[in-house]
Amino acid sequence: MPKHREAVYGKGHLHLITCTCFRKLPKLEEEKHRDVFLRLLEELRVKFRFAVVGYVVMPNHFRLLMREPEIDTAAHAVETLQARYRRRYNNSARSDEQVWENRYSDTHVVGAEAVAATLASLHAAPVKAGLAIQPEEWDWSSARAYAELPEGVVTVERVAVRSEEHTSELQSHHDL
Repeated sequence: MPKHREAVYGKGHLHLITCTCFRKLPKLEEEKHRDVFLRLLEELRVKFRFAVVGYVVMPNHFRLLMREPEIDTAAHAVETLQARYRRRYNNSARSDEQVWENRYSDTHVVGAEAVAATLASLHAAPVKAGLAIQPEEWDWSSARAYAELPEGVVTVERVAVRSEEHTSELQSHHDL
């Protein structure tokens, strides 16, 4: 039987968080719900002092590429985000329904190529889903920040991704 792997903290890795809405229902389908979610993300980014390197909010899930928080753990920051959004969602819907699946994934992203591939995947998701023609057209993604367009409410720590022949190189003032 495979051994359950626990997330490792304190190594300075980037964490790719993927969290799905309950039964893949589109609980983030409405613009106002995605807007509330992003405001909460920004509040918690400041509270837990973590950097958002990339993100995308889709109608039935979100993906977040974040640095480890200076305060507490990535797991606690994500669980707090889920709980606060659930309260806001249920208050507006006047219900008490489950918003998120019980589990989410936390994958460590290490190395420039992995970061570049992860960002490309995040930013391509709305296009692949038919929600936008170009990645930067989707307001609920960090693609706008990387395209040097006006950012939304979430402050993004952009990392420069350069392509030379078939390699991608990441430059940042932090060590990965």
